[in-house]
Amino acid sequence: MGRFKWLFLLCLVLTLGFVWFSGSYLHKSLAKSKVNLASYQETRTSEMSEKNPHVKRSEVLAEVQRTTKPPQIVNITQNGKILTKIQTVAEVKGNRTDLESSMVVGTRRNRTEATPKPADTGTPAPPTVPPDKRSPTWFLRDDTYTRSKCPSAIRKNPDKVPSGKFIPDIPVLMWSEHITPEEYARLSQFKMSYGWDGMSYEDVKNCLRHLNTSAHRYMFPGWAPDHAGCIRCAVVGNGGILRGSGKGKEIDGHDFVWRVNAAITEGFEEDVGKRTSFYFHSVNSMKKSAAHSRLSGFRDRLPPQSKDTVYTSISHGRRDYVYFDAAISWKPVKSGRDRSKAHEPPSEYGVKPASTKFRMLHPDFMRYLKYHWLNSSRGYGRFEGIYQPSKGAMMLLAALHTCDVTDAYGFLTADHAQYSDHYYEKDWQKFVFYVNHDFKMEMKLWDELDKAGLMALYRGNKTEATTSPKIN
Repeated sequence: MGRFKWLFLLCLVLTLGFVWFSGSYLHKSLAKSKVNLASYQETRTSEMSEKNPHVKRSEVLAEVQRTTKPPQIVNITQNGKILTKIQTVAEVKGNRTDLESSMVVGTRRNRTEATPKPADTGTPAPPTVPPDKRSPTWFLRDDTYTRSKCPSAIRKNPDKVPSGKFIPDIPVLMWSEHITPEEYARLSQFKMSYGWDGMSYEDVKNCLRHLNTSAHRYMFPGWAPDHAGCIRCAVVGNGGILRGSGKGKEIDGHDFVWRVNAAITEGFEEDVGKRTSFYFHSVNSMKKSAAHSRLSGFRDRLPPQSKDTVYTSISHGRRDYVYFDAAISWKPVKSGRDRSKAHEPPSEYGVKPASTKFRMLHPDFMRYLKYHWLNSSRGYGRFEGIYQPSKGAMMLLAALHTCDVTDAYGFLTADHAQYSDHYYEKDWQKFVFYVNHDFKMEMKLWDELDKAGLMALYRGNKTEATTSPKIN
């Protein structure tokens, strides 16, 4: 009996020793992995800080940490069934985000012609700008707007662009060819507005299937990318600076007139014009602007509706994709906060609107605007989840990247305190700086672009009012 007792104790000691050794080895391996990741992040932080000395080290480190997350598997589903599983780009590329990443995909085609679908894979052309001017976050490439022969285009004057901001061949629009399993996996790495994280493959495909003509590949109807003349755009905000400006005729004299949010023209034609070529919005901003304008006495307010108006989505997520699909398909929204109780299709865009009246900004473009042009400190820390450039800023920068001549009206200027918040308000309202936008950064950027000659900014009627006037 004693012999078995000692044998049992010997086995117990050996087992405990093996468990201790395995635990110690695993602990050392994990510690080594953490050191390697920390070392890699420190190296990437130093490299990015050297190339972008104006960016805070804390902001650079945050960006590096976001791009060194573990690889993930994305399920491609349709009608509730998993079609396939695909690795995220981070795993395919060895969990690295090199500045020279081969995810820069070439799409060099004439966007006004119906062309066959480009290959989903292949060796890309080299970047048209030095790698150090690209973000570690990958972007597709689209040279559509680089072909303009107008000498005043922003691409003809890259030396005037604030340092580190401009990528000439950034994709601006998105259409049906962009929904592939590979693209879905890539964009699923980024949060909504800047990607497809949290959205199903089916929802994205149901929306983008409508954007399938040559019209959806180029912003301007009736023009070709290699046009000889200059496309002149009036980009109109809703600032109170426009009230009493008398700029209506000048605004309508442009080739295209861009508007955003409330975009009220009736009764204010002399100051803001009456044409609307492009209406920029998200479903949320469109509905909130309608509610706000009702408080100013504008009942049953709808977005601008004319045969020439093109509706451009600054999408935030599933809601915008589902809404566009319902409007173009002329069917009611069946789920979500916009679900139609009366089983009626969305009416904001008119009755049975043609698909050619719709455009969508590419998530890469919106991410590029946030991190290259308006990389505010509010985009990090406690406001990271809510900060984004304003709708007006996205519209104006989209115009700057597509138009040859850009004239901005109704945007924030240094003397904004002299004017009411919006031109259509009956009573004077103070402008409010909300934390989800960095209006001071936007105001500074408009001033810089105007002084650089890249756009013309309307700066008001130069009144010297020292008190807040009452608008009758």
